[in-house]
This record gives sequence, structure tokens and C-alpha cells, in this order.
Amino acid sequence: MSTDKVYKPRPYWHVDAKWLTGILLLFLLNITFLIFLLYQITAPEQGITILATTLASQFSFEGGGLDDQGDVDIMRQKINESPDKQWQPIPGLEIIVRAEDIEGLSAREVRLWFFRQWAEPLYYEGPQGLADLMTDPEMKASLAEGMGPLGIISVATHGKLLVALGISGLVSLFFLGLLVFFSHRYGRLGSPGCVLFVVAAPNLILLAGLRGWLENAGQNTESSSVQIMLSRYTQLAADVLPGIIQTALYTYICLVLVGILLLLVALIGGIFGQGGKKKPAQIEPEN
Repeated sequence: MSTDKVYKPRPYWHVDAKWLTGILLLFLLNITFLIFLLYQITAPEQGITILATTLASQFSFEGGGLDDQGDVDIMRQKINESPDKQWQPIPGLEIIVRAEDIEGLSAREVRLWFFRQWAEPLYYEGPQGLADLMTDPEMKASLAEGMGPLGIISVATHGKLLVALGISGLVSLFFLGLLVFFSHRYGRLGSPGCVLFVVAAPNLILLAGLRGWLENAGQNTESSSVQIMLSRYTQLAADVLPGIIQTALYTYICLVLVGILLLLVALIGGIFGQGGKKKPAQIEPEN
């Protein structure tokens, strides 16, 4: 009687189930990591920074951009001329700038500091938070029309994204478990690694290309009305997107590395594990 362990052959439908599960997991992980990036972007520190940068970029475009010294020099002059060394740059908006608030800051840093005073109430309380700083009825009326896309970045959105991330993450983990179950031997490492790589690599290439485009943005010097409008949005993208892209690049680089590591382990294990693989024992006919 043979003492070799008898291995049950792998069901053929497991192969089809593995591919189907892998495709579904690919779709789910793209959604999950997108929600994860949005969750990071809308977190308090980064969300407020994005709001402040967006507002500063929009209000400084016609004046020469975030690094232009003109308006900042006027602000410093007004503060120095004031007896109490402070100034309210926008009448009707209760934001006071003091000499110590902007001391030693560059023009860009001064603008970001100033518009951060707008961004914080806008992030935590919505348009009403910004309206509470306004004493001018006309300004409040214009604010009532809405903040457009800026209203998306808020503490409320951040909370909703956390719930969505939890649901999407749990569903993705379920399908990841199915993928591992339907895979065989070292494929239980290789299959998830392949899916992670396929999810991350195209996004990484796309983001790297977008970052390269942003680095060369704003070089078009044509002055038609269409070009001016395009230049405004291009400058806005160049001011706001680099930080967002950097966060996304870091996430997808980590995913690519994890995917490659899993694939390498599966490949090495498959090569060196062949020697110890036992074939299913043949059932001998009874004499």
C-alpha cells in the first residue's frame, strides 16, 4: 500500500473564477484607491492648503501670480503707515493683517497665509463660515450664489469619504480573499501582485506625465482672450495640482513596489518550489 499523500486535482472552474475575480478586483481597487486619495486630499491640513492655494491663485492671476511682489509691498507699506501696525486689506471682510503675521514671509507665503484665513472657516463651516467674516451685504449676497467646486473640499466631505472608503475597502478585501482562494500555490501571491501592479502602473505613468506637463505650463505668451482664459486655468492647475499629484504618486509608487515584490516572491517560489512538489498519486487497481 502506498504511503504517498494523495492530492486532489484542482477544479478546472477555479481558473475561470480566478480570472473573473481578478478583473472585478481590478475595478474595485481603482475605485478604492481613488477614494483613498480623495480622502487624503480633503483631510484638514491638506484640504485647507488646497483651498488657500486655489483662492490665492485666482485672486493673484491678474496681478502677476503668487510670487509677484506688487500687492504684497503695498500691504507691507499700509501696515507700516498704520499707527497700530495692522491693516484690513478688503473692506467688508474682517481679516486683519498685522506686521508680525507676515514678517519674514515671501510674497507667495504672504498670499497663502492671507487666504488661509478664508480657507479655514470655509473648510469647517462651509460658505456660512466665510459669510460670518463679512460685514458687506453685497459680498454676502455674492457668496450666497455658491462656492462652486471649492465647496467640495470640506470636513463634511472628508467624513463621507471615510464611510465610502470603509465600504469600498471591505468589498475589495472580500474579492482579494476570493482571488487568493481560487489561485494555486505561489499564485496566491502572484495573482494579487499582478492585480496591484496593473492597477498602479498606468496611474503612475499618467501622473508622471501630468506632472511633467505642469512643470512646462504657462510658457505660452499669446494674448488672445481665449489664450488668457486658458492661461488662467493652466496657472491655477500649476499652483494647486503639484501637491495633489505628489500625494498620488507616493501612493501608486508604493503599490507598484508591493506588486513587484509579490510577483518576485511568487516567481522565485515557483522556480525553487518545483523540486518539492508532489504529483498526485495514481490509484492502483486492486489485484
